[in-house]
Amino acid sequence: MARFLKGIVGAYSGKVGSVVGSNWRSVDYVRSVARRSNKAASEDQLAQRARFALGVGFLSPIKDLLNLGYSDPLQGRSTGYNKALQHLLSYGVMGTYPSLELDYGSIVVAKGALSNLLGVAWTESAPQQISVSWSTEVNRFNAFADDSVILLMYNKEKRFFSILESATRNDGTMSFNFPPVYAGDHVVGWVFTGHRDGVKTSGSYYLGEIVVS
Repeated sequence: MARFLKGIVGAYSGKVGSVVGSNWRSVDYVRSVARRSNKAASEDQLAQRARFALGVGFLSPIKDLLNLGYSDPLQGRSTGYNKALQHLLSYGVMGTYPSLELDYGSIVVAKGALSNLLGVAWTESAPQQISVSWSTEVNRFNAFADDSVILLMYNKEKRFFSILESATRNDGTMSFNFPPVYAGDHVVGWVFTGHRDGVKTSGSYYLGEIVVS
């Protein structure tokens, strides 16, 4: 792939002969058309495709959240979704093809310089109700009283995400009621904090798994 320097007629988009013009993040590129191959995929290629499909299938529904979670300027120009997917493919898939599964504890949904919550934990405080608690410690550098607390939950049986952003660092607690259809399901969760400027975030913390009663 080569960068396309605009001439008198400017850049172009689409296929022209054996090359394709495209644009990504305000940069124009030109690349050659990929050649089709009739050669059967190897076992390693099939395994890599399966890992990729597993990662994309899991993260795609929360693409907007991931772009927020990795929005800290320290993360560079790549999108949050792409960074989260790259990390998942490197550390968040376990097993041997074709028996692959996600390692939820190794999945990172946010990464930044803001301080995450201290002493954070979650429990099922009542049937189908979870409570999350944490220390309210703050400082003037990277932990502010009005930082948003963002809770991401995933129902493994329903394959459904829930996002809760109803508390700040200074609150020290938040709760959530699951619908009755969640009874008996396994739910995993992550938590991270977001700054009032909408850009800085903390790294995410994996809360573990709860079986809903």
